[in-house]
Amino acid sequence: MAKTLTEKLLKNDWKYTLTNLFLTIPNHKRYYRHTHVIGKENIPKRGPFIYAGNHQNALMDAMAIVTTQKHQAIFVARADIFNKPFIIKILHFLRILPIYRKRDGGNSLDNNQETFEIIDHLLRAGRVNCVMPEGIFNPYKRLATLQKGIFRLALKAQEAFGAEGGVKIVPVGLNWQDPKEFFRDVTIVYGKPISVAEFFPLYQENPAKAYLKMQERLSEEMRKLMIDIHSETHYQTIEGIREDFGYEYAEATDRNPKNPKQRLEAEQDLVKKLDQFAEKNEPQIEILGQTFSKYKEGLKKLKIRSWLLRKKKIHWYEFLKDWAVLLLGFPIAVVGAILGFLPQALMRKYEKLIKDPQFLSSTKYVVSTMVRGLQNLILIVIAIFVCSSVVQFFLALMLIWFAERIMLFYVEHYKRTVGKWRYCRYLTKKSQLLNELKAQREQMIAIFS
Repeated sequence: MAKTLTEKLLKNDWKYTLTNLFLTIPNHKRYYRHTHVIGKENIPKRGPFIYAGNHQNALMDAMAIVTTQKHQAIFVARADIFNKPFIIKILHFLRILPIYRKRDGGNSLDNNQETFEIIDHLLRAGRVNCVMPEGIFNPYKRLATLQKGIFRLALKAQEAFGAEGGVKIVPVGLNWQDPKEFFRDVTIVYGKPISVAEFFPLYQENPAKAYLKMQERLSEEMRKLMIDIHSETHYQTIEGIREDFGYEYAEATDRNPKNPKQRLEAEQDLVKKLDQFAEKNEPQIEILGQTFSKYKEGLKKLKIRSWLLRKKKIHWYEFLKDWAVLLLGFPIAVVGAILGFLPQALMRKYEKLIKDPQFLSSTKYVVSTMVRGLQNLILIVIAIFVCSSVVQFFLALMLIWFAERIMLFYVEHYKRTVGKWRYCRYLTKKSQLLNELKAQREQMIAIFS
């Protein structure tokens, strides 16, 4: 007798585990330069609980959680992607259920009943769920108003446990360096669990008030874990300054800018200070925005990055080390370029076909995962037949798994080296524009430091 979808989701799937271990996680590590995980100790060892993350990057928000924790969590996604039997089968394998929205028309919201019943059953059985409670894709580094669906699910399941124990909500902050770009950084912060039992007595008296209290509490906890820029008018100025001057602000506030947790805390403080500055000093924030725009234009004209201006001089031995790395790493980088050509070429091809920007990163990720998985399987089979010893096979396996990632770091190192070289030339020539940029930099730092 065929198992129902609920019965399948109640048990851990070994095929899902292997897919995650050998395909999803390795590809995630290739796709993103650095994945920083903070607060992993806050994740409960067992369910029932619900991950609640902000929603800036479509499917990649779910993938960030999937690849950095051990539970086979159940996710929900917009129902319009469940449009073909083959796709539905894949999504169910990935433990993703459909959720309908008002914009889907008709009595679409009534169709959510089946999904809610499955999730309720799974939570009562001690499983793990994941919901993006903003309910919509939010491209800004700002927490949108949380929808009440997650609280209805949590409190409904809590009925099986009463006023003690039971369901928890784990707030998650997803901080993307650049959601649309390949090979950037992501910092994932798991907050302390919120006990749903705490709100259960109020839920029994007045469900609406319980939803509201939970909404306030979860919003407050999620904001602690992410960059949350309140100002709409001056969003671009605040975000740009955070990105370019977060390092200096961390140092100025006695934090280690190379420590992901301390760097995030410093950037949160900087954003808060700039938000307050924008609210109280409208003319000054306008001037700051104009200065920052000129600063960015000057960097673009000189073809250098902002971080270089932190350096007063560049020593000859830095270039010696940089060029030595480029020379020694060249052979592996070439192998990595060959192995990465097809996945990256197809990523760029499909990138041009995506009209909805929120699915840009997700589509590239899915395409590269499928292509790279098939390619690696073929290469491993070839290596089995070609390699004459275990050592050779092991080396071939290492190249298959790591050469492309090494190549990406190699390209980044090359760009940084060229940037240093260009900056050194401007210093030697005493470039007037460079001096103006340094003055603008000091002027801006003085305002918010």
